[in-house]
Amino acid sequence: MSFCDAIMQSCLPYRIAIESPSSISTLYPGYDGRPYQREPKMAAEEKALAPGARKIDAGSIAKPFRENIRKQVQELKDAGIEAPLLVGLLANTDPAARKYAEWTGKACTNDGIRYELRTIDDPIDVEAALRDANDDPRVHGIIVYYPIFGQVESFSGEGQDDYLRDTVSYKCDVEGLCHEYRSNLYRNIRYVDFPTNTKKCVLPCTALSVVKILESVPSCYDETKPISRRMEGKTVTIINRSEIVGRPLAAMLSNDGADVYSIDIDSIYLFRGGRLHKCEGETPESCVRKSSIVITGVPTKSYRLPSAWIQKGTTVVNVASFKNVDEDEILQIEGVQYVPMVGKVTVAMLERNLMRLFYNFHHPDRRFEERKKTVTLDAQRPAPWYGNALQVYTAVAATAIIAMLLTNRQ
Repeated sequence: MSFCDAIMQSCLPYRIAIESPSSISTLYPGYDGRPYQREPKMAAEEKALAPGARKIDAGSIAKPFRENIRKQVQELKDAGIEAPLLVGLLANTDPAARKYAEWTGKACTNDGIRYELRTIDDPIDVEAALRDANDDPRVHGIIVYYPIFGQVESFSGEGQDDYLRDTVSYKCDVEGLCHEYRSNLYRNIRYVDFPTNTKKCVLPCTALSVVKILESVPSCYDETKPISRRMEGKTVTIINRSEIVGRPLAAMLSNDGADVYSIDIDSIYLFRGGRLHKCEGETPESCVRKSSIVITGVPTKSYRLPSAWIQKGTTVVNVASFKNVDEDEILQIEGVQYVPMVGKVTVAMLERNLMRLFYNFHHPDRRFEERKKTVTLDAQRPAPWYGNALQVYTAVAATAIIAMLLTNRQ
């Protein structure tokens, strides 16, 4: 045996391939001659899961929505209509807000939507910039990246951000957070043009993204039931009652028939049948244990939802930028459906809201209909007793002359 062959034979157990004048396949039957490759470590998502447990990629849920948006934009372009314009207003140094603005811009560009980020140095100028965007006929959607006044000392305090949300025109509010849409949501009014009902309301995009995720998960929504009853018999717990996600999401799921526990730092409420009930005897643990759907949105790194509270077959959605649950632990619970992030679906819903606003208020055909309606209403108004300015002048002059004659006669 040659020296080279001896080395090859000694190294065979380690699957190291060394070139030899002899045929490797002849010398060592069963060895294919490929270099040894270390077995890759099992990735976290490839670890053995409990039976029926699953981690859901939000990107797969967002994909069909974004494909439909691209199709709509292309149809507009084919008809000679410019793509909708979304304007973002950024007036803070919050890293998360800046990252969200960046994601929004990239997504819009990829989907054919025009996007313009307007950076404002002084938060005091945000209202003026917002009103300018409201009045600009070229702008079809507006998103304000919060918090603004919540980060710095101001005369108005954090309430100024709420004021700005209500300042966004309902015709441009892609976030669905202005008073018009919030009020309609909490009263379960689904159209802005009652009783015609041709223009659907815009819903808060992050809360809407959670609804779309739940609709994609088997057993959460019953599509055989009529709208407003598709979550009947379901109990949901939402941890964090923010105006951006927790509060509107609780209302939306309750409007679909679910019993929804809304948990915040110092209180628990139950949304049931469109009514709000204060819960005195419930705890976060008792609510979670009753629920087949749990949604977490606590914006702190230290918070963890105890995995022991989660029951078999529960759907868990993490809305916060931090992981509010121990992923490895909950995926060891039988039948758990876990969605770790909703950002991609949120951006898709933002674009979807923009398209809805465009077709509701800004499409050339819609604007023509509105102008036509205005002309029709003007034509239907009773004609005044005078026909033109000359008749008014003549009547006034005649009245003055008669008054003078009567005065002189006296």
